Amino acid sequence: MTPLAGGYQLRPVDQRDPAVLAALLGVYRQCEDFLALGPQAHASPEMVLADLDVSQAAGSLYCGIYACPSGELIGVVDYLPAGFEGNPQHAFLELLMIARPFRGRGLGKHIIADLEAEIRKDLRVSAIRLGVQVNNPGALRFWQGCGYHIIRPAELQPDQTIAYLMEKQF
Repeated sequence: MTPLAGGYQLRPVDQRDPAVLAALLGVYRQCEDFLALGPQAHASPEMVLADLDVSQAAGSLYCGIYACPSGELIGVVDYLPAGFEGNPQHAFLELLMIARPFRGRGLGKHIIADLEAEIRKDLRVSAIRLGVQVNNPGALRFWQGCGYHIIRPAELQPDQTIAYLMEKQF
């Protein structure tokens, strides 16, 4: 368990626990404003399970963001700590979603700072990469505010979204 600033914890989710899956679905439903920018606007149990499967297949770490001391699941983060595109120097942040009632409080920046510190423990990793959809200017501003820069022009993704590749070097 990694403690986060502001009384939050980041920890892997138990995919076999029906209560966890229900809580994940609740987070996804609170993030339908983000989901509406992509190919599926509405959260479903199948979407949650598909994201978990993709994360596991990629060797990523799919973690819940839990409020302390209540233990309420309030968000998710999915990341590959090293080896993005076969390069051991590159980590990749696949997903960050925070339930609507917990946004706008600086939590996202705390989570990213803590996640970056965790990833930096692997001295081989020199950069974190992530994708941002071109139709999500709020996310683009957020990531730029966290020190990330566009490194590749917008490209069509397998899910039919169009996204920039961004990076932050250490």
